[in-house]
Amino acid sequence: MEDNIINLECIHLDLTFESKEKLLDCLSKDAVKVGAGDSSDDILEDLWNREKELPTAVGKGIAIPHCRSKSIKSSKLLFYRLNKGITWDVNEEINLVFAILTPDGGNNQHLVLLSKISRHLLRKNFLEMLKNGSEEEIVNKILEITGE
Repeated sequence: MEDNIINLECIHLDLTFESKEKLLDCLSKDAVKVGAGDSSDDILEDLWNREKELPTAVGKGIAIPHCRSKSIKSSKLLFYRLNKGITWDVNEEINLVFAILTPDGGNNQHLVLLSKISRHLLRKNFLEMLKNGSEEEIVNKILEITGE
């Protein structure tokens, strides 16, 4: 398995979820598969704790659930493109999801990644690539953006 923050295993295109709960559950299991941590239950709990602080929907049909946690062993960025939007927060329908998972520690890697991704989400051509691009295109662009 590649040690990059993102690789093809981190990209999930054209999926359907019934709810935010189902997506976060799947995300926590996928996080373990790509080596972010050992316990999907712990990762899921950390994601929900972060959501309770402040919901992670950012507008334009995008959510960026993230957590910095002791249950995360290796930083990973996962991406989901949904066939059909799901309700993330009241009146907020989401169809693109970035998950940023970083180990608890002294660095601010999660904030740096959040900032880099958020800046690019303001660019129409980046959004179009996320909506229509292949797994390879998405991985390559995110690696370029994050400098990983």
